[in-house]
Amino acid sequence: MHCSMSAAPPLDLQAAAEEICKQQQLSFNGLIAKGAFKSAYLVVAVDGVAFALKLAVVAGSPDRLIRETEALRGSSHPSISKLVAAFPYQHGLSTLWVVVEEFLGGGTLEARLQAGPIPAAEVRAIGLCLAEVLEHLHPRRLVHRDIKPANIMFRADGVPVLTDFGIVRMLDEPSLTKAFLAQGPGTPAYAAPEQLTNEKALIDWRTDQFGLAIVLSECVIGRHPFAGPGQSIHEAIHAVAGKQEMPPSSSDELTRAGFGCLVQALKPWPIARFRRPGQFIEALKNL
Repeated sequence: MHCSMSAAPPLDLQAAAEEICKQQQLSFNGLIAKGAFKSAYLVVAVDGVAFALKLAVVAGSPDRLIRETEALRGSSHPSISKLVAAFPYQHGLSTLWVVVEEFLGGGTLEARLQAGPIPAAEVRAIGLCLAEVLEHLHPRRLVHRDIKPANIMFRADGVPVLTDFGIVRMLDEPSLTKAFLAQGPGTPAYAAPEQLTNEKALIDWRTDQFGLAIVLSECVIGRHPFAGPGQSIHEAIHAVAGKQEMPPSSSDELTRAGFGCLVQALKPWPIARFRRPGQFIEALKNL
């Protein structure tokens, strides 16, 4: 006798979003972005204010989702996305984590980079705003760990905003990353060496300094700063993980463009980077 089991139907996050909108008296205005287990939708309140409704499937422990919410609630800075509400929601057999944030209508830095070179003055302005975010997070003992162009968005007035605190590290809380893992969480192309090698004791605000400096370097020279001539992004990541210095071609190009301070921010060992956020900010101001 041959028996077959039918797979569970895929979770319809849009249906859940529309359901939540009805309950919260919000107008559903469509999809913003979609991932395998997370989606964001544009919703509008009765007073006409737009928000981003983000839904994530809770698979296993919700600890990271809760930490993301706590980090946003404990932060208040013009260049950090504003949290409106966060709560668990049961949709059928699935538990979802619902986040309502301000809607950022100016797109992502990733999209701007794809559209062409960014003027040096604008790169400097973006860098200053986000370095000030790091200064804000530092005394709160928070490390974002995923600074990348896709997580830097803009308000309609052009102010850059750091989003997605999904893998935030709370230095005063137990780490959620297993010590035996060869690599810690993060996006490899924008991760510091201590993330790529899961050296948790080395992670602090200077880890975010490294990630931001990679982003700014890409804006300035149009490639990953650890990719030498003819090298791939995979070779660049391998070089970072191996704690190699950036190729002279990249450091020379950054220096000629007036962004020599990024060479120090991208030192393989955290102790050689800027020691305090204020020093990094001053270096960016003096470009």
